[in-house]
Amino acid sequence: MTAAERLLATARAEIGYREKASAAGLDSKTGNPGSANYTKYARDLDALGDIYNGRKQGYDWCDVFVDWCFITAFGKELGMELLCQPYKGCGAGTKYSMGYYQARGRFHRTGPQPGDQIFFGDASSVWHTGLVEKAEGGRVYTIEGNTGKGCTMVQRCVYPLSYKTILGYGRPDWTLADRTPEPGRGGDSDMSYEQWKQYMEQYRKELQAEEGSPWSESDRAWAAEAGLFQGGGEGGFMWRDFLTREQAAALFHREARRTGAA
Repeated sequence: MTAAERLLATARAEIGYREKASAAGLDSKTGNPGSANYTKYARDLDALGDIYNGRKQGYDWCDVFVDWCFITAFGKELGMELLCQPYKGCGAGTKYSMGYYQARGRFHRTGPQPGDQIFFGDASSVWHTGLVEKAEGGRVYTIEGNTGKGCTMVQRCVYPLSYKTILGYGRPDWTLADRTPEPGRGGDSDMSYEQWKQYMEQYRKELQAEEGSPWSESDRAWAAEAGLFQGGGEGGFMWRDFLTREQAAALFHREARRTGAA
């Protein structure tokens, strides 16, 4: 997997996430929907303490989503370097974010590539951003946060390459990421503990979003009807996620009570 593919895999896993009405349920994709600009993306970057020039929860979050994807995929240090952003800077704002790419000579008016950061605006302002997923057939396909009306969300969008409000594309220096090995591939430098935790969290979320395998359909239906498992996440059962000893103890106790052994 290339560095750009790692970034886009992170963004794809977030498609369908809706902004929240308050700080409750930030990790749920669709729970507590609203239009107050509360997201897990701002929460996570605010918690790092030095990404922006202040806390960004409650503000427009299209650029915060892009930054979160980079830092989740590559860790804080490499993510910020790929974004061309300084610490405690103004990278949550699209105008400044585009300017950081320009200052590094990494801004392109044409020729979008997967993993580029796309910017929208006009001659006087920059008002929106996202990630380029691909460009083909005269169109550019994107993944964007803070899109839609009212309760905005993360979703795919598509535009003609000639779309008049596309200002251009910030292109990370992927050679920096190429020197950072993927998990399990070894390399000259070790993955940081922070990066490992981010990858593990991403992997868990992907597992939780998956449906159970067809071979276990009848078993899962029986276990759910018997009350051995209870729903989680978006109301599903997270069948593909890990089972902890704590959860195993609850499972065994429920079965014992169901059969009269406890």
